Amino acid sequence: MLRTGPFDEALRAAITARGLSLERLHVRLAERGVRISLASLSNWQRGRSRPERSASLAAVRELEAILGLPAHSLVTLLGPRRPRGRWLGHDSAALRKELQTVVDSLTDDEVPTALAVLRALRSPDPPRA
Repeated sequence: MLRTGPFDEALRAAITARGLSLERLHVRLAERGVRISLASLSNWQRGRSRPERSASLAAVRELEAILGLPAHSLVTLLGPRRPRGRWLGHDSAALRKELQTVVDSLTDDEVPTALAVLRALRSPDPPRA
């Protein structure tokens, strides 16, 4: 299971083989200074979510040690991070076409205002009153 995965099945099998409950595993992680919720551990072993953030990956490395697994055996099963972001799943060509339609509909008088709005949206600083 550690060679082929998937991560959730390998984690569940390792927990079962070690004879630990999720609650006890949670306590052992806390004793090592790892703060991860019991719900996260449950979701990881059920395949509902997977660790991706750096703190979560550190928790997985501690899990490997607690469960007596070879280093990186669980982490390796995670593979690359899943793509995320607001544009994920959007057709960029369709978005460009839609944006072009909006730009083409602006009158000459509206262009400066539209540019000011776009600059404000892009700015990391909040607008001043």
